[in-house]
Amino acid sequence: MSLIKARVASLRDYVSEDDEPDGKYRILRRIKTRYQRIAVVKQANGKVLIYGDGYVMFGTTEDDNMWAESMVHIPMAFAKKKQNILMIGGGGGITTREVLRYRDVKAITVVDIDSVMMQLGKNLKPLVKFNRGSLRNPKVRTVIQDGRAFVVKSQKKWDVIIIDVPEPSYKSLALGRLYSREFYSLLKKRLAPGGVITIASSLMSEMPEFVWSIMATLKASGFYVVPYHFDVMKRYGEDWGFCVAATRPISFSSMKISLPTRYLTSARLKSMFHIPSKYLRKWGKRKIQTDNNRVLASIHERH
Repeated sequence: MSLIKARVASLRDYVSEDDEPDGKYRILRRIKTRYQRIAVVKQANGKVLIYGDGYVMFGTTEDDNMWAESMVHIPMAFAKKKQNILMIGGGGGITTREVLRYRDVKAITVVDIDSVMMQLGKNLKPLVKFNRGSLRNPKVRTVIQDGRAFVVKSQKKWDVIIIDVPEPSYKSLALGRLYSREFYSLLKKRLAPGGVITIASSLMSEMPEFVWSIMATLKASGFYVVPYHFDVMKRYGEDWGFCVAATRPISFSSMKISLPTRYLTSARLKSMFHIPSKYLRKWGKRKIQTDNNRVLASIHERH
């Protein structure tokens, strides 16, 4: 292999061709951690992107604001109380920033397995400016640990649990344990009365059966579940999928966001809870993820 080809191959370990930024960009840092290869990328427009194993995890872009609003304000609207919040994933601090907007929040625990991701959220200047220093807020406790191991050892109960972790794949089968019936059953025990869970559920536009399998797994764990999505097809060619779950019946009609938001307008919210029929047709392909199978990784592999 020539030196140039070797350099390109090395670059693709950090910034995949599929997820490469449009236009000119610079890689400011490359970090190989115990868990992944991380790249800090600066675009020509000044925006910063954080990559994990070649794919964008988060950054300082408009779509990060859209994502954070979708992840945070939906479960906060359904929750009976908003005092104690658990976030598994979210080392960038952007979703934490949104949770901190609620005055009745007393404590937020942010758990991430990779200390480097958390340190970027705490110390990388453009990211700290974007997340408003959320990970250093006195209300926030940061924990470097596997999310499931943390929940197993903790006996605390939370009003809202937000899970934003990468999808399981054949390269990362262990992530399936953060999507399994066994884990969701454990989370059910850790929810305070009236509590709510939201789970980032990959791209509904590419693999709706991934979303439906998460929904089926949550139902098998004893939850009432409502799917929702955020359609950015015109902008990015994607439609993000989510599941919100509770131990009581919930519906869009009973939801009210108590804070002003930039993107979750009344019209947008109505469309978020309306699932197009093209996605619903994949409902029959749902399967339940357990600790002992590869349901979600297999769906990911097919796409």
